[in-house]
Amino acid sequence: MTMTIRIGRRALLATTASMFAATGAVAADNEANGAGGGTIRPMLLGWQASEKYKALGLSVTYQGIGSPAGTSKILAGDTDFAILEIPLSDEQLAAGNLYQFPLAFTAIVFVANIPGVGTNRLQLTGQNLGGIFSGQIKKWNDPKIVDYNPGLSLPDLDIHPIYHAEPGGAMLGDTVGVTSYLLSANTEWQAKFGTTVPKRWSVGSMSTTTDTIVGTVKALEGSIAYLPLGAALSNQLPIVMKRDSAGKAVQANQASLNAAVAAIDWAKTSNLVGKLVDLPGDGVWPVVIASYGVVPRNLAKRANGKALRAFFKFALTDGSAISVSKGGEPAPDQIRARVLAQLEKF
Repeated sequence: MTMTIRIGRRALLATTASMFAATGAVAADNEANGAGGGTIRPMLLGWQASEKYKALGLSVTYQGIGSPAGTSKILAGDTDFAILEIPLSDEQLAAGNLYQFPLAFTAIVFVANIPGVGTNRLQLTGQNLGGIFSGQIKKWNDPKIVDYNPGLSLPDLDIHPIYHAEPGGAMLGDTVGVTSYLLSANTEWQAKFGTTVPKRWSVGSMSTTTDTIVGTVKALEGSIAYLPLGAALSNQLPIVMKRDSAGKAVQANQASLNAAVAAIDWAKTSNLVGKLVDLPGDGVWPVVIASYGVVPRNLAKRANGKALRAFFKFALTDGSAISVSKGGEPAPDQIRARVLAQLEKF
């Protein structure tokens, strides 16, 4: 998926990949261009609509072309910033003289079209999901699912798993979150696929965009897919409940996402990158991904350094409430304060 978002005084603009070639041009002092993953898109559009943001007079262009492509661009100096769901390594940050920080968090949820089964009725474990996406569980009335759903009538209906297109598009972060969770929560998945994260689906259908996933789930009975929480809510898709690390059923909502972010052990993180899946704690949603902002450490020497600071300061302060309204969750207050102080030093 390729998209361009004009934040501030310019309107949302659809474009093609061929128009992205000149992003390395010198920007005016109120302009900046970035690239990266697509999970941040609803929040970016929410910021765009804010009167406080418009008053800043910024012109920020963002290309939602996926974390791998966004990584290549920021490391090559072809963009002023990146927003990535797959964080840069310490070595990459040092080589590019870059600063990385958590901007917002998103719950990745599973949605299923099962006749008569609405949102937060069906419960699935990590073992169930691994069995579904590896082809071991083929029917919705499989005893392995029924056992966790007493009193729920599940039909003798084929399961149709849907996974995201590969290898590195705008939705790759969702897949990394899901496969990371399955590796953590499902011993059989880990034994079959090893301890790495790449997507190795055994069954199911591939879909290339969020819109096609939404359309397929709505049309195909028996289907199951994964999407960011905001996309599932805005499209009124039936969301599956998950079991937390203590075996309790947890609903996907702002409270369980907030609990997951609060459960991150920030003291043990390197460059503010911590474990985000299968975290312990009561009411914690088990599949979360972060959108990491990445900026150069030489902002004071850049013509548009003030614009970059203003953009991310807004995102971390006034933009936080907007992020929540779009299904995201900002970093905790102490982390945001730390990041804001650091940005002022560059």
